Amino acid sequence: MATINSIDHLERIRLDVRDEIKRRIEQRDRYSIQLTIALATIVAVAFGPTGFSKVLIAAPLVSIYFTILILYSYSIHRILARFLRERIEPELARMCGTSTETEWETYYLTVANAVPGIRRGFFLIALWVVFFAAISYLSYLSVVETRQASFQVAVAIAGAIYFMANVLITSKFGLD
Repeated sequence: MATINSIDHLERIRLDVRDEIKRRIEQRDRYSIQLTIALATIVAVAFGPTGFSKVLIAAPLVSIYFTILILYSYSIHRILARFLRERIEPELARMCGTSTETEWETYYLTVANAVPGIRRGFFLIALWVVFFAAISYLSYLSVVETRQASFQVAVAIAGAIYFMANVLITSKFGLD
């Protein structure tokens, strides 16, 4: 027979984990806003009155940084949801004599057929779009406008590093 203390203990764990999931969702929203502001600032400086277009070389780096933070948060969210769905909710349902389908994470995945992290794909696509847009424009600048060998080398090196980073990020956090 389940004791009140056992149920109370599991309920506290569930509340803590649900709170962590909510905080991760808020965190990702903040990161996406910061990413948007950072990229908008870089574009504004690049195409503004100063015409410092070479600053675009930082755009993929900013995109990589925030995308990693966002996708890592999604990974932890999935682990937390799985923990609730596979460990806590079945035990609570067993102790209380209820169906696991009435537990939120189980319902969310199995009955509602929803999966947390649907926006992950957007962030991966945005990562690649920023990379290709920035590197394409910088390549154009280095070949057509500036014709500076040092800038061409910098764009080539940055492009190779950013490309490898994007491949690693995509392979690590790609859609399941």
